[in-house]
Parts: sequence; structure tokens; C-alpha cells
Amino acid sequence: MYKEPDTLMLIGFMGAGKTTVGQEIARQHHSKFIDVDSEIERVAGQTIAEIFAAGGEAHFRELETKTLAKLQTFPGIVATGGGVVERPENMAILADSPATLIYLHGSLESTIGRLILEGQRPLLQEKSTADFFALWKARDPRYQSIANFTVETVGKTPQRIAAEVIALFSAKADELALLELRSQIDALDRQLFQTIQERFDVVSAVANYKAKTGMATVQEGRMLKLSAALKEDFAHSNDIDDALIDGVMNLLMQAAIKKEDAQINR
Repeated sequence: MYKEPDTLMLIGFMGAGKTTVGQEIARQHHSKFIDVDSEIERVAGQTIAEIFAAGGEAHFRELETKTLAKLQTFPGIVATGGGVVERPENMAILADSPATLIYLHGSLESTIGRLILEGQRPLLQEKSTADFFALWKARDPRYQSIANFTVETVGKTPQRIAAEVIALFSAKADELALLELRSQIDALDRQLFQTIQERFDVVSAVANYKAKTGMATVQEGRMLKLSAALKEDFAHSNDIDDALIDGVMNLLMQAAIKKEDAQINR
């Protein structure tokens, strides 16, 4: 069984949910919690935005390094800032840290969406989408290189993510790699069903159009063409064969017909 750490550090891109998840882990596990950015603000007597405005990112990173070094043995959960991997000094601290590092890994799309909803991020206000993509590509391998474990976050609630992190420390040593893989599968399954929900939203719009024009609900010719195109696209796949494509497309078509009929009241 993996030894439960005295200090658990959460790393990941800005907007990954490190603070929210860290607080939830602390709640579920009855642990203490501290946020590196909040601690910087407390010591400096300024908000992060004010620190950036007064001394720029370089000054903020200096304060971050000092705070990070101090929190290596914090008895509980530590949420780091997304840019903690920007400085070599920080990377050295984390690489030698007695804490266990968990990388909360999401997708760039979901992260940018969350950041836009949050606002109040100095770097978000300064950088374009292209800049964020470059930043993401640069930081991701750094997080990967120092993390003890990676937990996928896309489509998962903070409660679910926290439970997955806690489960790591009740697992046998030979189960840890499996838990990380399951975390990836869970995230992919949630993305899959989110996509299906989005498909139903479009189906609803299609039903409205068909109701106005009197068009038939079933468009078998279109579905057959799509199935044929998919079979061609995945012709070289060892996993996605014609039977799987036919089965999935049939399920989607029947579900769409049911929804359209109910909506049009036919």
C-alpha cells in the first residue's frame, strides 16, 4: 500500500481546480489546506493582481519560490499556482520535495472555458488563445516530469476528483498504475456522454426545423451515408470495426428518432 503523505501538493495549469479540489480533499480527509497564492497575498499584504501590477511577473515568481519552499512540509494539502513550474528554482524544490505531487490534468478547451468564467486572472488578461496554447504545451511536460501521480479532471466534479486522489493512498502498490489509467477512462467516458448530450441538443434544433417544414423524422439515407463514411475513416483501426459503427449509429439514430417524435408530438 502506498504510504499516505504528510504533505500533498496539487500541481497543474491555472484553472485546473487545484484550490477547489484541495479544499474538497481536506474536507473529505479531515486535513488542513493552504493555497500558495493566498499565502503569498497574506504575506505581501496585496492581491495577486496588485503584485503583478506593482512588480510584474518576475517579482511574483520570487515571492512564489519563497512561499513554495516554506510549504514543503505543510501538514496537509497544498494547492500551488499554475506557473509554479516556470522557474528552475521551483522545479528543483518540487523535484526534491518530501511532499507527494498530484498533477490535476484537464484539457486546454475546458481550462480556458473555466478561466473565462472566473475572470480576474492577470495572465488571462494579457495572453491570447495562441499564447495559452504555447504556455500549455510548455508547462504540461514539466508537470508530468515532477508529478508522483496524474489524475484526469475533465467532466468530473471536485468531489469525484478528490475521492480519486484519496483512493490512491488506500491502494496496493501494484494497483496505482491501474488507478491512473482508470482515471483517464473515467474522464473519457464523461467526455463521451457530454458529446452525446450536445448531439441531443442539436437533435432538438433539427426537430424544430422538421416541425416547421413537415420533413420526415427518419432520414435513413443520410445515416447510411454517414455510417459508410465512418467505416472508411476507421478502416485501419483494429478496434473500431463495421459492427461497432453500425451498433453505435443505430443506437444514436433510434434515440434521435424517439426524441424528435416526442418533441414534434407525432
